[in-house]
Amino acid sequence: MRNIRGDLGLVGIENLLQMLSSAKCEGSLAVIQESQKKVIHIGPQGIRLISGARRTHPLGEILVRAGKITKDQLDELLGEQRRSGQRLGDLVAQRGIIPKDEIEYALREQVAEEIYDLFSWKGAIFNFTEGGLVPVADSPLAEITLDADVMFVILEAGRRADEMMRITTVIPDDRMIPVRMEIPTACDGPDLDRRMVEAVFPLVDGESSVAQIIGKSLYPKFTVLRTLYSLAMQGAIKVRRQEDLTRAPETVLFRTTLAEGDRPAPTGRVVAVLSGMPPFRDALAEFLRRVGYDVIDEDVVPGLEKLPAMPSVDAILLDVPIETAGGLEVCARLREKARAPFIVLANAASREALDHAIGSGARYVLLKPVRPELLLERLASVIQAPAAAPSAPAGGEGGPAVTS
Repeated sequence: MRNIRGDLGLVGIENLLQMLSSAKCEGSLAVIQESQKKVIHIGPQGIRLISGARRTHPLGEILVRAGKITKDQLDELLGEQRRSGQRLGDLVAQRGIIPKDEIEYALREQVAEEIYDLFSWKGAIFNFTEGGLVPVADSPLAEITLDADVMFVILEAGRRADEMMRITTVIPDDRMIPVRMEIPTACDGPDLDRRMVEAVFPLVDGESSVAQIIGKSLYPKFTVLRTLYSLAMQGAIKVRRQEDLTRAPETVLFRTTLAEGDRPAPTGRVVAVLSGMPPFRDALAEFLRRVGYDVIDEDVVPGLEKLPAMPSVDAILLDVPIETAGGLEVCARLREKARAPFIVLANAASREALDHAIGSGARYVLLKPVRPELLLERLASVIQAPAAAPSAPAGGEGGPAVTS
């Protein structure tokens, strides 16, 4: 059995992993930096985390910290685990506390962060011992394989280091306070993981620091920071220092807030907000309530089914991807079912898609990010003149308009 020891600072973690991979070595690599120690297993199936540094949290601790279960519930679950021999994650999923796929995703993110963090360790020593994987009792982390391609792991570590440098330009320390914007953007896009947005965005309450949000989340630090950074770049949140919280919040979307005197007084008017993205739907509904509207907010498909039973709705805001046939089909179905005029909120789209959305019954298409005053102006106009306008090309004379 081969045993290799050395100074990781001299060898470099990238060179060490490439050497072990090229030699088709299988075994456990222990890395020690001062009081911290991590052990990973390298094999033909990939890289696994056997034990992490002190910041690695067992699943039960993560669930308690995130407020998913109480300490008493954890003790009860652990007792059942000992009696039944089932894994804690399976018991949690069976009880409906958290879906199994979400548990596995959170654990995988923790494993990834622990392994990629090794690339930032300085002055560490290592000890590689050849041998097969030894099962670790009660460790769901050890069951997760990161990747079999060592070169991919090395490249991903470099990408994450670059990403962390970008993140620190917006979130230089974890004492900063994320604040939701008056009307956020869609909270979706190629740089945003929908699962993570739905997990992290609700934790942004304007009072909790980044560190406190990380503490309340199922997910590890890097994953939460990446999501907060992406939300900030999308204009959904602004990250502020504690001392700045006494200032009036800005609207990143237009960098102004709507003056109180310029806002209409829509008392008694009802607006339905239909969106498949809960964080965006909730934030938009809250904004409309603050300016005086009564709001009904629903997921898109359930909302369509309920609309015929809502005769009091005065206008509808529909958040759908109009570049897809499915989004345009929703527009057409809404025209058939709704008694009220509707406005589509859309991401950047082609002219053809915009024309199709208007042709499918939308009174206006507002491109996100939406300026608050423009949204209120368009809402007021469709409520005051609810009769359906004739279909016309987007922006055509006498017809509905596409507005950015």
